[in-house]
Amino acid sequence: MGDDDQGNLPAGPDSLGSAGPAGDTSNELWEWLRLLNRRKALIVGAGLVAVAIMALIIAQQTPLYKASSRVMLDTRTFKVINSEAALSGVDTLNLGAIQSELEVIQSEFLIGRVVDRLGLASNPDFNGSRPPGFLDATMAPIRDLWQSGISSLLAPPPPQRSAPAAPARQARNEDNDPARRAAIATVAGHLTVSLLGRTFVIIVTVESPNGTMSARIANAIAEVYLADQVDNKNEANRRATEWLEERLAELRRNLQAADEAVATYRRDKGLAGSPEGVVSTQTLSDLNSKYLLAKTRRIEKEARLVALSKASLNPAELAGIAEVTSNATLNALRTQELDLNRKIAELSTQFGPNHPRLVQARSELAAVHARFLQQTQSITNGIRAELEAAKAEEAELKAQVERASVMSGTASQYEAELKQLEREAQSNRTLYESFLNRFKELREQQDIQRADARILAYAWPSNAPSSPQYKTGLFAAFIVGCLLGMAGAIAAEKLDRVFRSASQVEKATGVAVLGMIPLVKSTLGQRANMVTQVVDRTTSSAAEAMRAVFTAISLSNLDRPARIIAVTSSTPGEGKTTFSAALGGLLTKMNASRRVLLVDLDLRQAKLAIALGMKDRTGTIDEYLMGTRTLDECIHRHEPSGVDYICARSDTPNAPEVLESHAMKAALATFADRYDLVILDSPPVMAVSDARIVSQLADYTIFIVHWAKTPRDVVKSAVAALMSVTDRIGIVINKVNLAKHAMYEYGDYGDYYSRYRGYYGTAYGGGGAAAAPPTKAGTAEETSGIAKLTRIVPRMK
Repeated sequence: MGDDDQGNLPAGPDSLGSAGPAGDTSNELWEWLRLLNRRKALIVGAGLVAVAIMALIIAQQTPLYKASSRVMLDTRTFKVINSEAALSGVDTLNLGAIQSELEVIQSEFLIGRVVDRLGLASNPDFNGSRPPGFLDATMAPIRDLWQSGISSLLAPPPPQRSAPAAPARQARNEDNDPARRAAIATVAGHLTVSLLGRTFVIIVTVESPNGTMSARIANAIAEVYLADQVDNKNEANRRATEWLEERLAELRRNLQAADEAVATYRRDKGLAGSPEGVVSTQTLSDLNSKYLLAKTRRIEKEARLVALSKASLNPAELAGIAEVTSNATLNALRTQELDLNRKIAELSTQFGPNHPRLVQARSELAAVHARFLQQTQSITNGIRAELEAAKAEEAELKAQVERASVMSGTASQYEAELKQLEREAQSNRTLYESFLNRFKELREQQDIQRADARILAYAWPSNAPSSPQYKTGLFAAFIVGCLLGMAGAIAAEKLDRVFRSASQVEKATGVAVLGMIPLVKSTLGQRANMVTQVVDRTTSSAAEAMRAVFTAISLSNLDRPARIIAVTSSTPGEGKTTFSAALGGLLTKMNASRRVLLVDLDLRQAKLAIALGMKDRTGTIDEYLMGTRTLDECIHRHEPSGVDYICARSDTPNAPEVLESHAMKAALATFADRYDLVILDSPPVMAVSDARIVSQLADYTIFIVHWAKTPRDVVKSAVAALMSVTDRIGIVINKVNLAKHAMYEYGDYGDYYSRYRGYYGTAYGGGGAAAAPPTKAGTAEETSGIAKLTRIVPRMK
């Protein structure tokens, strides 16, 4: 919507047009509060209607009584045997396992056992045989219609899922008894199973029309749940025992076959009671060690022989041979060799080369060399003999190692195969003994099974019904009704197509609002009485508002003040005639020297005389224009206020021609010469075209808008029609209900009058203080005009 179509919704442009970003939030909140305040009757009424409907529904409901029992899952470990695989209990540290136990308690199988135990299939409260109440009977056709097709059309089709295989115990208990199945469905619908906080305590809550029956059902569910746990364990124990018996027979046969295979293999391979396999392995290890030593000695002998052979060719190297250095004979010969070499050297210096002593010394040296070589050859022959012996020993040990290796390989193969058979036999024996022990333990445990939970508290009957909850239901209904009322209030604001504030009118039409006239309530409901109230109570808010309108017109153009003012509206019944009469009378009453003339130019529905309460209607405007009566004969005076007026005749023929005539223009010029102010009461704009003609004749046109009644589109069309003939137009919002207008808190004229109405000494323009003297009123008029100047002049421009 544009600005012209905005309603009175919160945060709209009408209320927040001048607010900055910082004030948007607070203004929006205030607008919402104002909306709730002014629509409080609708909101509270919707809440009360909802309370009444809820009270009717609650009155038709059957009271239900709630009872709760408590079951605690046993967190202590109680296992006589190690049978986790066959008889595992509830893992209380696993949240999924605990949730599974909650589902077990709510299962149809367990509830069915409770129904059978308590005989609920024959109870009218559970088997569906009780006749429905008035409300249920009334809603039954709607529920049938919903279930027949509407719900399937609105809801998406369910996914195709394969039906899970039903447990064996459910299959055994499946029946076609409708009463039993109805009782199961009723109990399941009124059963609530939940955990108590973060504990292992399960709360089983049941509701039924009988408090004692609720307690019995809650206790029965807890007891059946514990019994079901024990039954499940016994059943698991029985199945495990049967399976172990079959498995033990098979393991016994396997063990016997394994033992026989070990005995047969020992006998066939000759391994029974003989440690030959171990001895052969040890012998092979010793022979390998001896063979390596012999080989090492042979290599060492070869190295010594080679070194000695090389040294024999160069006697100087014999000193590095260990056999030579350790031989005493060779050491003595070396000593002799040294002595002879020293002696020969000394003799060579004393005697000639052929000296007998020198020759003898040389002969002795040669004999020493011969003996040294002979001794060296003897050592070489000894080492060669040791090498041959080492080679022979090495060859013998090598042959023995090869023979022992062949024998050891065969024995190791037999031994490995025997050990494999023995391991298989031992494995079968261990498995058989384990299953045998498990079987014995299960047989012993059959009589000592216990549940993995215990009843912590039994349920007791309740004397007070748990539902319906009267206070909560009525309060919730009131809240829901108020919310619906708020939605209706927002819708009403959205659909509001009338004007309620000056800013709305100005934004929609682009024309300034001169003022807002409060609604003047008359005890007799007559216009004359309303005009009299305004004239007599010159300090009322209505009188002040009219003076403010005239002040605004006077200040709109100080150079050429308006002498002829036309008053019109868009449709009949908006109070233009009453406003014209009250304005003329008020201005005259407040200032006796001011001459004001009221002229009724509504030639189709003339009502000015009625508004003034005058019965003398002789001398109408059309008679003056036609010259049948003089001006003095047509002018009458309203004695209570002193204002002069000229009446009109209803259904005057050719009204547009009369208004457009030169005689009318001349008459208005005459009126303007004789009077300070001429007020023309013209017809409505949308009814006939006379109003546009009158607006052309006037210096200024006042357009009356009925507050909260005249449609916006009608006002916009009428103003546009007037703007096509004159631009000197001001709008006055008439008949403003200050009490209702205060709920909007627009901050305009009406809000000012509502907030400070005590200042005027009257509540709604009527009743209160008497009229003040003219001098006082004149002063009030001037003060009011100055006070409104700052707000009116900018809009007039």
